[in-house]
Amino acid sequence: MNRKLALTLVLILAGLGGLYLFSGSLIQESVVIADADMIASDPQRYQDRELRVRGFVKPGSIVRTANQASFVIEHNGKELPVFFTGRTQLPDTFADAAPVRADGHLENGQLVSTRVEAKCASKYDAEYAEGKAHPASISLEYNDYKKNKSP
Repeated sequence: MNRKLALTLVLILAGLGGLYLFSGSLIQESVVIADADMIASDPQRYQDRELRVRGFVKPGSIVRTANQASFVIEHNGKELPVFFTGRTQLPDTFADAAPVRADGHLENGQLVSTRVEAKCASKYDAEYAEGKAHPASISLEYNDYKKNKSP
């Protein structure tokens, strides 16, 4: 009986140890979702964090090289430079003044992004591209970022 009890305890401890070792790979770090002005105002607060940054592509800021790109996201008068690494393609809707979301992390005050999504700028207002309106005055609905509270 003692041998069965000892074997059972060893198996339970081995199972718990294995679960502990592999649980780290199952838990994902949370992503901080913020507008570009928040990140640009206090970049130190967001160091070493996975970020999802929202704003508008600053007109004239897009520079493409091979499958990489750099551009500036602006929101409420603040700007955040972005370097897109090209692990995925830029969307067809990515253009000057387009509402954009970039996922990545900060390095030296610049967002190093591995994923970019853009909405059609004309859907919101073409006036911004012409310099008649500031992004803060153009309403964006971030329904995809809000938790769905209805069942």
